[in-house]
Amino acid sequence: MKSKSIAIMIYGEPGSTRNALTEEKYKNLAAHLAQKGFLVDSVVYNDSVAGNYKKVLLKYKAILVWVNPIEQENDRTILDNLLRKLSEKGCFVSAHPDTILKMGTKEVLYSIRDTELGGDIHLYHSVEDFIERFVKKIKAPRILKQYRGNGGDGVFKVEKNNEIIVTHAKGGRVETFTSDSDLIKMFSPYFSSNGMLIDQPWNSNIINGMVRCYLCANKVTGFGYQEINALYPGKRPGQRFYFSEDCGLFQDLRQKMEDSWINSIQASTQVTDELLPVIWDADFFINDVNNANTKEKYSLCEINVSCVSPFPESSIPYIARYLEKKIK
Repeated sequence: MKSKSIAIMIYGEPGSTRNALTEEKYKNLAAHLAQKGFLVDSVVYNDSVAGNYKKVLLKYKAILVWVNPIEQENDRTILDNLLRKLSEKGCFVSAHPDTILKMGTKEVLYSIRDTELGGDIHLYHSVEDFIERFVKKIKAPRILKQYRGNGGDGVFKVEKNNEIIVTHAKGGRVETFTSDSDLIKMFSPYFSSNGMLIDQPWNSNIINGMVRCYLCANKVTGFGYQEINALYPGKRPGQRFYFSEDCGLFQDLRQKMEDSWINSIQASTQVTDELLPVIWDADFFINDVNNANTKEKYSLCEINVSCVSPFPESSIPYIARYLEKKIK
């Protein structure tokens, strides 16, 4: 095992020619790491050949993983078991599967509900619970999120007047139901295999856009602002624009995150400093652009851990310094 060897892992079908060293999302990170003296390789992962990976990956001091929780209809069960074994052998894995389960699933919104970041969040473990506490009571618009997902997959706006209207964040598809039984039928599959649904309020301030705060471990490394995002009324998602950690527009959020909100997330999820990922993010609604009170100005939408890409260029030096500390 070479002392500064790193694998950047991405998903690909068997025989894929994907290469993290040349792909737009990762090539600048790979080049910067190489400049800092790291030996960087690209590894293309697929469940079908998972058995071949363990011995190969043991030669690396660190494995940086960019594989979605839902990838081509597959979940990460096989990959996460492999990564745990590699971690037990002394390889630094980010994000570690245990960290993802604690702070990278939608359940984290429920875990932190009693903190300053929290709010009116509910969690349903069964169809019966979902019927009693959601279906029978819903009036105002709410957001339902499946346990693990990405890119708006499994995120729905649900509202009920004379009929039930369900809008899927992925693609903006709208479905209309006239009975509770149709709604129950639609969401019942999300409870299979120990699944769950998380329920949070609809935030009408979505029209102010959303800011994504990027972090390396416990340091803010940059921001992304997206004016038109998923579930924005009547419009398709637009481009996200990136800013460095020093951008004056978001210094109030940076200070609040580093001074208290990161600690709140860690305390609620029991994720230690050592297990914080090399790159993760938190999405915030902007409730009132001119509000000087950070807690009132921003509301947490969700936290992303398992496959955060792309990310601002300003994050790259932070990742390199973090790895230098981790794999001396």
